[in-house]
Amino acid sequence: METSPTTRAYGAPLWCRLCHEISRSWRDPDATEEVNEKYRALQYHAVLRQLPVSCMGNLVTATTVYFGYRSQTSSNFLTFWYISLLLVALGYGFEWFRNGSSDRDAPVSNTAIWILTFEVFAGAALYAALIPYLFTIADAEGQTVTAAIMSAFIGVGSWQFSPLPRIGIVWSVTLCGGSMAGLVLYTGGHSLLVVLLALYTVSVIGAILAASRTFLAGLTAETDSEHQRQLVSLLLHDFEENASDWLWETDAAGRIRHVSGSLAQVLGRDVAELHGVSCLELIRSLLPPGEQEASMKPTQADLLADRFAAQEAFSDLVIGVEVRGQPIWWSLSARPLLDADGAIEGWRGVGSDITALHQRELEMTKLANIDSLTKIANRHQFNNHVQEHFAQSPDRVHPCALLLLDLDDFKIVNDSLGHAIGDQLLIEVASRLSSEARDNDLVARLGGDEFVVFLPEELSTEQMECYATRIRRRLTQPWSVEDHNIDIHVSLGVGFAPKDATSAEQLLQICDMALYAAKTSGRNQIRFFDPQMDAKVKEKLDLMADLKIGLRQSEFLIHYQPQIDMRTGMVVGFEALVRWKHPKRGMVRPDVFIPLAEENGLIIPLGTWILRRVCREAMSLPSHLSVAVNVSGRQFTGCDLLQIVRDALEESGLPSHRLVVEVTESTLIADTDSTRRILQNLRQIGVRVALDDFGTGYSSLSYLRVFPLDRLKIDRSFVSSLGSVAGSEESAAIAEAVVQLAKALHLETVAEGVETEAQAELLTRIGCTHGQGYLYAKPMPIDRAREFASVSSARLRGSETTTDDGDNAAVTTER
Repeated sequence: METSPTTRAYGAPLWCRLCHEISRSWRDPDATEEVNEKYRALQYHAVLRQLPVSCMGNLVTATTVYFGYRSQTSSNFLTFWYISLLLVALGYGFEWFRNGSSDRDAPVSNTAIWILTFEVFAGAALYAALIPYLFTIADAEGQTVTAAIMSAFIGVGSWQFSPLPRIGIVWSVTLCGGSMAGLVLYTGGHSLLVVLLALYTVSVIGAILAASRTFLAGLTAETDSEHQRQLVSLLLHDFEENASDWLWETDAAGRIRHVSGSLAQVLGRDVAELHGVSCLELIRSLLPPGEQEASMKPTQADLLADRFAAQEAFSDLVIGVEVRGQPIWWSLSARPLLDADGAIEGWRGVGSDITALHQRELEMTKLANIDSLTKIANRHQFNNHVQEHFAQSPDRVHPCALLLLDLDDFKIVNDSLGHAIGDQLLIEVASRLSSEARDNDLVARLGGDEFVVFLPEELSTEQMECYATRIRRRLTQPWSVEDHNIDIHVSLGVGFAPKDATSAEQLLQICDMALYAAKTSGRNQIRFFDPQMDAKVKEKLDLMADLKIGLRQSEFLIHYQPQIDMRTGMVVGFEALVRWKHPKRGMVRPDVFIPLAEENGLIIPLGTWILRRVCREAMSLPSHLSVAVNVSGRQFTGCDLLQIVRDALEESGLPSHRLVVEVTESTLIADTDSTRRILQNLRQIGVRVALDDFGTGYSSLSYLRVFPLDRLKIDRSFVSSLGSVAGSEESAAIAEAVVQLAKALHLETVAEGVETEAQAELLTRIGCTHGQGYLYAKPMPIDRAREFASVSSARLRGSETTTDDGDNAAVTTER
C-alpha cells in the first residue's frame, strides 16, 4: 500500500524527522510537486514585495551610520562598508524591478532564489561586520544605539524574509553569528551580550519557522478555497447548462441582472434580452389569461412581490405560468443580498421546473377526491366540500340540504350475480344521479351502495320532495346487463340545515336517521328527518346497550315449541325459541332485539350461548326427540360455526343427529360457496339442516339442488290463510307445491303456525309430514317441555287452544 511522505517521515530516524518537520515550514509534504512549486513562487514573491522597503531601510540606515560615525574614525572601513551596502540596496531594488511584476503563480527557479539568498547574505554580512567595528569606536551610549540597531535589523529582517525561511535563516544566522564572532575577536569582551545574542538567534530562527509555517498554512487554505471556488463554478456551469433548474439574480429594484441560459431557452429569448427586465413584470406577462384578468384576488406575481417586500429569504414559492400556450409550474427560492451596511442590494435565487411534480400532485389529489369505481366524488371530497360550506360564516349557517340514499337489496344482486355486475350497477346509479343533479349540486359515493347529493342552497320541503322523487323515479327505472333485468329500488333520507342541523356531521347524522326510517317503513321510500326519529335512534341505542348487559347477566331464556307428526300425532321434536326477560321492559319481542343483535354483531355470542344451552337442555328430553335451532347468517360469516356446534355437542353429550340447524334463504345466497361448505361439514358430523320460511324469499330451486338439506319449513303466512275465504286456494296450491317438491327431493316438511283443525286436516291431506303451532302447544320452558313429551302419546288438538294476544304476537314473529 502506498504511504504518504508524512507517514514515511515518522518512521525515519530522529534527525530525519527533525529535518522533515523543519521542511514543513516552507513546503507541504502531502501536496504534489506542482502545488509546492506554486507555493514556492508565492513565498518568493512575498519576500520580493518586501525588497523596496528593505532597500529604502538600508539606504537610510547606511547613510545615517556613515555620516554619524565618520567623524569618529579615520579608517577607510566605514567608507568601504557604506559603498558596499549601497550596492546591496541597489541589488535589492534591481531584483524587485526585474521579477516584481511577473506572474505570482509562475514557477520560480532555484537560481533566482539562490541569487536573492546571496544578496540577503551579503547585506547580513555587512551588518555583521559593522556591529563589532562600531563597538570598538563608540562610547557607552553609542554601543547602546548599536545594540538597538542590531536587534531591530535582526527582528525586522527575519520578519521580512520569513515567507522563505531559507533566506530568513541566512539573514538571522549571518547577522547574529557574524556579530558574535566580531565581538569576540575584536573587542575581547561583551561575553554576556554574546550569550544573549546566541539565545536571541535561536529564538529568531524558531520565530522564522513558525511565521513561515503560518504563511504556508494561509497559502494552503487559499489554494483549497480556490479549488472549491473552481469546483463550485464548474458545478454551477454544468447546472446551468444541463439541469432543468436555473439561477437568477436581481438588483435592488427587482431588475434581472443575471439569469441562466436554460430559462432563456424555455422562454424563447436571449439572455441579454432578459437583463434589466423587471422580474415581477416578467412573471405577470407569463400568467395565464384567466389570472391576468382576475382583479379581485392577488395574482401569483403579487405573492412574489409580497416576498420581496418582506425582505426575508423564502423557499418553494410555487408560481404557475403559461409559456407558448403550455402551462408550466415553477418553484422559486431566494435570499436577499446585503451590502456592508445591511441594506438589500438585490436578490439571488434558484428556480425549479416542477411541472411534472405538480401534475402528479394534481393527479394524486384527484385520486384522493374521486371514487375510483364510479368517477364521482368520494367521501373525502364530500366531507371537505360540506365542511367548507358550513365554515363560510362563523356566526350563521348558510342554508343547504342533503339527500342520503342507498340501494335496497344491493347485497343480493352483488352476491347472486357477482361483484362485476354489482360494480356495473353502482356505476349506472352514479351516472343516473349525476344526470339528475344540478350544476351546483355535489354527487358523491360514501362507500358500498351509499350515495349522497349535497344541495348548497335553501329549498322548501316541497321542492326537495319533488327533487328526491325525480331522483328516485330515475334510479328505479329497469336496468339490463348481460341478459339480466334488474329492478333498482332505493331508500332516501333527507335533511336540511340550519333547520335540522347546524354542522356537517349533524347533517349527515340526521339524514342517516331519515334513511333508516325509510328502510324500516318498507324500503323504496323517501323520508324527511323528523325530531322524533332522534328519539327513536336514542331508544335503539339504549336497547343495544341493554342487550349487551342482558347477555352478560343471563337475561335470556329458551322456550321450546313441539313439532308433531301429523299422521300419528306424536311429538317428534321441538324448536328452540329465544326470549329476553328485561328487568324493566319485561318480555322484549324477538322481532325487536334479534335485528339489533344482528346489526351490532351480538348475534354471534348470543347464538353461541343458545346452541350450548339448547344442546345441554335437550339431553333431558327423550332420546328420540330432535331439537331445532335457528342460526343467523352472521354466524356463518362472523365466527367458526362448525367448531361452535362441535363444542356444544361435545360439552353436552348430545348426539349430533338430534340437532337440527335452521337457516333462511337469505343466508344461503349471502356467500354461496362458504355457506354450502359449512352446511356440508355439519351434515358430515350428523347434524341435520332445515330451510326456514321457504317460499317467502327468493325461492330458487337451485338452492334445493346445491345445498345439503333435510327438511323444508312452510311459512306461517301460507298456513294462516288455509281454510279462510280469502286466499285459501292460492295458499293451498303453494303449500301443496312445496310438499310435492319436498317429496321429490326426499325432504321432510314442517308447517309453521298451525292453529285450526281445518288447517291441520288440509296439510295432512296434501302430505305434509310435520306441524307446529298453537293447535298443538305454545312455546314452553324446558321443564314443561319434558312433561309434554312424556305424556303426549297422541295428537293433542285443542289442549291449548286459548291464546294470549301478546304472546301470540311474540311467537308469530319468530323466524
